Amino acid sequence: MLLERDAALTELHDALDGTRTGQGAALFISGEAGVGKTSLVRTFCQDIGPRTRVLLGPCDALSTPRPLGPLLDLAEEGSELSDLVQLGAPPSDVFAALHDELAKQPAILVVEDIHWTDEATLDVLRLLVRRVETLPVLVVLTYRDDERDRAHPVRILLGDLANVAAVERVQLDVLSADGVARLAAGHAVDPRELHRRTGGNPFFAKEDRIQSVVATLVC
Repeated sequence: MLLERDAALTELHDALDGTRTGQGAALFISGEAGVGKTSLVRTFCQDIGPRTRVLLGPCDALSTPRPLGPLLDLAEEGSELSDLVQLGAPPSDVFAALHDELAKQPAILVVEDIHWTDEATLDVLRLLVRRVETLPVLVVLTYRDDERDRAHPVRILLGDLANVAAVERVQLDVLSADGVARLAAGHAVDPRELHRRTGGNPFFAKEDRIQSVVATLVC
């Protein structure tokens, strides 16, 4: 159940509409861990169905990120992009291949959790977003905005792209008390206490609700 995310979904759909006329855009979706960034993006991609190609490249929480890992995940096997990524080519060469791939037909390119990715991937994304208006693509990038200091590479990336007209930011907030009450409906938990304990974070609210139900059954 996706609660209190109608405005964010509307922004995504509006941005996608522009790509169908060749006007690309980039959306940075931010929020704390567990706030529902992945759920939002997956719901959006399901809503559009097979009409538009979706390229998905998640970032893994590794102490040593895979060089260009998200781009390898979304590249078609045997393509020039895949070959260049596997060879560890410079970001400018990887971007050129990605640009050619995205120019073929309208697409949504999603890279999740860019706060975990490597510098080379961020360089490719930097080049892409600066030129996204010339491509029929919606670039969706998600990241955690909690505990990220000003020197974090994602903060630097956002600063570098601050003047790009095609860039929009979507901030996902925690659920309101009413949202948590809807989430808790039908379960033997006090919604006000659930909101207090979890701060309205959807992930923790669900986990807390499940644990409360389990505890009741055990007792």
